[in-house]
Amino acid sequence: MIDLMQKLLKLHRGLLQLAKQKTEAIKKSDIGALQDMMNKEQTYVMAIRQLESERMRLLAHLHEEERTVRRYAEQLEETERATLLQLASDLSETIAQLKQQNELNMQLLQQSLQFIHFTLDVIMPNEHDITYDPKRTDELPTRSSFEAKT
Repeated sequence: MIDLMQKLLKLHRGLLQLAKQKTEAIKKSDIGALQDMMNKEQTYVMAIRQLESERMRLLAHLHEEERTVRRYAEQLEETERATLLQLASDLSETIAQLKQQNELNMQLLQQSLQFIHFTLDVIMPNEHDITYDPKRTDELPTRSSFEAKT
């Protein structure tokens, strides 16, 4: 179990580093780098899923509600228990950081999309509002709203 938790921690730390690199790629609008990172991310996620299913297999002898690392650690010697619980704590902390980094990336992506929509609206405004339409029924101003002295 200790070996498995070390592998999980290593993979999650790698995923966290990738998320930080993703932040920089988003800031630079580097689409190619983002695509590469997403592919790498999929590799990490698949490896984590495999390790997680292996972890659950190791805990299968416990009742379903007791299938936790802490509960498993109770069965170990003191040194192994301390090591395992420290790994579990480090893993939880890394997952919390990863979640925070992913939320930041999501916010940056949403801001980028909002900027793109704003830019498109400025470049391509609604044509019906600014062009002449002979079918228009509302009253148009009789004189120009721009007054210039000649």
